[in-house]
Amino acid sequence: MTNEYDIEVKLLAVTPEAERLVETAGRLCWDTQDKTGTMPDRIQKWLEVGHESMIEHAYATFYIRASRVLTHELVRHRLASYSQRSQRYVKENEPRYVEPPEIKEEGELAHQQFEEVMKSCWEAYRGLLAKGIKPEIARYVLPNACESQIICTWNFREIRHIIKLRSSKRALPEFRAVANEIRRIAKEIAPQAFEDL
Repeated sequence: MTNEYDIEVKLLAVTPEAERLVETAGRLCWDTQDKTGTMPDRIQKWLEVGHESMIEHAYATFYIRASRVLTHELVRHRLASYSQRSQRYVKENEPRYVEPPEIKEEGELAHQQFEEVMKSCWEAYRGLLAKGIKPEIARYVLPNACESQIICTWNFREIRHIIKLRSSKRALPEFRAVANEIRRIAKEIAPQAFEDL
């Protein structure tokens, strides 16, 4: 659980020696390859002046477990590759969903109302499947709160964009929780490329 949202963010893969690759690309632009590795803050200095193209050569792949509300917003970031658990081919055998903590904070009545709606949705879904309706059609009754799993691959520039945009106070709170976790991981794997965020 992160920031009270029942989400999960895990790093699956990252470009080997990502920061060396980024610096190599940047050094090529300035024909200063002989200085590679001599300035620990070289990448940050380039980013400060807006020279970001070189960070597009490094990629990271994340696994994210969150709501379908989140994944609908997530896939708007188009400089990416996505693979999402299918509700068309995979039956939702268990009622798994994300309840926003804001609902619980509103009080027990709001929480009970949310739980009743979730229960009703899954009962309708199971009822349609029992009538022989295909999962791809029965899923129409499932809520946006339904838990989903997605694997996302982004270059470092897009990761910076996502962190900047989606960690703001104006972002969907669940997305803010995901973006903050991506930021934490990104700073671990490539501090030169993400330390200013």
